[in-house]
Amino acid sequence: MSLRLLFKTLFRRKMVTGLLLVQLALTLALLLNSLLLANQTRQQLNAPTGLDLANSITVHVRPTTKQLRQYPALGDLLARQLQALREVPGVVAAAYANQPPLRQGGNQGNIFKVGAEEQTNIPKVPNYFVSADFMQTLGLTLLAGSWPQHHSGTTEGARPLVITESLARQLFNEVDVVGEQLNHGTVAAVVSDFYGHRGGGGIMYNYLSVADLYSVDWGYTLLLRVAPGQAERVRSQLDAVLRQVDSNLEIYYNRTFTEQHRYLFETEFGLAVLLSLLSGLMLMVSMVSSYSNAHFHVLKSQQEIGIKRALGASKQLIFIELLSENWLTSGIGCLLGVLCAVGLNQALALVISIPVISLWLPVIAMLVLLGCVTLATWYPARLATLVSPATATKTL
Repeated sequence: MSLRLLFKTLFRRKMVTGLLLVQLALTLALLLNSLLLANQTRQQLNAPTGLDLANSITVHVRPTTKQLRQYPALGDLLARQLQALREVPGVVAAAYANQPPLRQGGNQGNIFKVGAEEQTNIPKVPNYFVSADFMQTLGLTLLAGSWPQHHSGTTEGARPLVITESLARQLFNEVDVVGEQLNHGTVAAVVSDFYGHRGGGGIMYNYLSVADLYSVDWGYTLLLRVAPGQAERVRSQLDAVLRQVDSNLEIYYNRTFTEQHRYLFETEFGLAVLLSLLSGLMLMVSMVSSYSNAHFHVLKSQQEIGIKRALGASKQLIFIELLSENWLTSGIGCLLGVLCAVGLNQALALVISIPVISLWLPVIAMLVLLGCVTLATWYPARLATLVSPATATKTL
């Protein structure tokens, strides 16, 4: 059957064909973006973090009295809390930090090599103030230099810094950069990468100072590393242990790193699930619509089909003609759907992080949609092959 005759057949049913095209286009747009978002979320959840997610715990707390939120009372509180946490059965190491890893935004700053600011400046790099056990607690590997001792000075440029491997390579193109001067201090050590802040200069770019926390108006983080399989048992005791140390404490959350990691991508994960459900429903509705359209067309065209059969058209030809009409409709709907998908992708990019649509993804979505439409119209096309040539004589 020629394309001209196929288009002529479709134009005879303008309203029905138009509505079906709109439905197919919207279905493809939803399907494309749900596939894109689901794939991105899967990649993000499976990407290396440099952390032992299952056996690490983060607790975000805030003293309720102003005195405990300021040094030196804060320093004494932290020492007592860490001591109590280390005595909990199953705890391997404990440390404090001004903020946890695996989070969206936080305490950040630009960092650059002294004397080469324009060439090396990196904005929004997470800045951690941590206790001496931070490296052991997170399970980081020392790659160069030595982990610095506690630094109590307030002069920023004089303090020893620890930077992650990716940050060292970005700034100096190598790892052994001990003694190099940065705008925030001197590099004392380089450690293995860990996931810091999402949305910064780089998720593995981090710099740390082993130093006191002088003010924590927004709270601070206690980090724990536990023995394998002990995370839930330890977690259940933490609130009580911390309140025994000092009851003037507000505990915002108590999570494993696995939960923190999932929480970081909960928006994308939830939206991916929602779009996937909507896409599935739209596929079902499109299949029902395609079936209804094809079945109604077969019923209305029985005399025409009978004439074709009387003139020698085979059952196979009738079957292919009916499927071809639906394939053509689906093809046009898919082309419109790609345009709708691009528009929806740009709208989603305004509220969440979502990559642009790649070239291969529309092909997969089109094949899925075409397969569903073919499945839905197979039975009406099969019914068309059962029309007898005698049907052509009914109106004579």
